[in-house]
Amino acid sequence: MWFDIPMKYLPSASTISLVLICLSPVQAENSVPEQLVGWKQELIEIEKVRGEDVVINAYIADTPAKRAQGLMHVTDLPENAGMLFVFSQPRQVSMWMKNTVISLDILFLNPNGRIVKIHKNAKPLSLASIPSHAKVKWVLELNAGVAAKLDLQPGYRLVQGKTD
Repeated sequence: MWFDIPMKYLPSASTISLVLICLSPVQAENSVPEQLVGWKQELIEIEKVRGEDVVINAYIADTPAKRAQGLMHVTDLPENAGMLFVFSQPRQVSMWMKNTVISLDILFLNPNGRIVKIHKNAKPLSLASIPSHAKVKWVLELNAGVAAKLDLQPGYRLVQGKTD
């Protein structure tokens, strides 16, 4: 019986405990930037004209308060993550980097989901206005350099039905 030789099963029990600790939700939550804990996340897909589509884990900024906060004070954002600003009605928007300490690529997407403008390497902490120059429904912020690395270009589009 197993209880006659308990030491034989001790490594298995400790291994199982270690696996359970590593897979716990608390561990996964710790990888989320502190300022974004509790934010809704959604996998979004950018459909490319050529090549493989891109999937990004987006934090959703869909309220005035969340759009105002954005990525302010976030010091580290995973490369496959970003923030998707969602506007109820298409409009011209202007973004800035106030209290944003990491450099970003800012992608503006029209009501059809097409990328109409990419502003690369937005300067951290800058108060300079970064206008869309067109009516947009979404703005996607990524770490600086990621748009180029993923070969994202104007004309590529957010797959409809992935987010409102």
